[in-house]
Amino acid sequence: MESMTGYGYVEGTTDQFSFSISIKSLNSRYLEAYTNLPKILKDESIEIESLLKERFSRGKLELTIDFFEWIDSRKIHINKELLKKYYHEFRKVETELGMNESLSIELLLTMDGVIQRERTQLSERSRKDIFNALDAVIKKTIQMRLKDGNSTKADLKNSIAIISKDLKEIELLTKNSTSSMYNKLKQNIEAVTESKVSDDRIYSEIAILADKLDINEEKIRLSDHIKKFKQMMNESGQIGKQLDFLAQEMFREINTISSKSNSSKISHIVVGIKNHIDKIREHCRNIV
Repeated sequence: MESMTGYGYVEGTTDQFSFSISIKSLNSRYLEAYTNLPKILKDESIEIESLLKERFSRGKLELTIDFFEWIDSRKIHINKELLKKYYHEFRKVETELGMNESLSIELLLTMDGVIQRERTQLSERSRKDIFNALDAVIKKTIQMRLKDGNSTKADLKNSIAIISKDLKEIELLTKNSTSSMYNKLKQNIEAVTESKVSDDRIYSEIAILADKLDINEEKIRLSDHIKKFKQMMNESGQIGKQLDFLAQEMFREINTISSKSNSSKISHIVVGIKNHIDKIREHCRNIV
């Protein structure tokens, strides 16, 4: 079982710069991948996004790559023609103002456009280092998602075990419900009429009442949902939505049991079961 919550981080160094890569994974109904990349990696964005979609099946992913500590080995070119133009213009101003100060080469070199650097290109070695580090970050993130998924699975098993135990208790409480209903109804009728009534009439009334209050079908369906839930927890792939659907059906059955039952003991048990189903559904929304 894999959770959608995870995080991975690595740092590295190439022949051009140092870098860091992080992936933050959160729960989502679908697979969403967002990338924050330096300009120099924009041409690699499609391949990076494809890699994320290939390795992850569900969740909201935020990938961030930062570059720092550049080793600037770009070639420098001095625009001599532009430098001369600056020089002649400054000399004109000096003459017009009667200035005796002479221009320094340092000042001219700071003028816009005089020093030109070649555009930085991502080296093949840097590209390889980045993608190797990206693979490591993905593995770390998946490892954390699996670890969180195992913790979630343990919680789910615990909740399902409690629900199964409570369902058995409900079954014991309703085992002789028809017989109890018969005796209670007979006593009530005789108390009101102050006379004996025939069993046929009582059975007829009980049949009608029992049909309205019978929870046997709900118990069977709830038991089947629990069995299916246990089986599905051990399956691989995207099971979160299916588990959530089963939990929703479990809630429907226990809710019907609650509405049909007139026992305070059963009502109290149902409250506990509903709480555990709510916990299960909350967990399921974070399972892949």
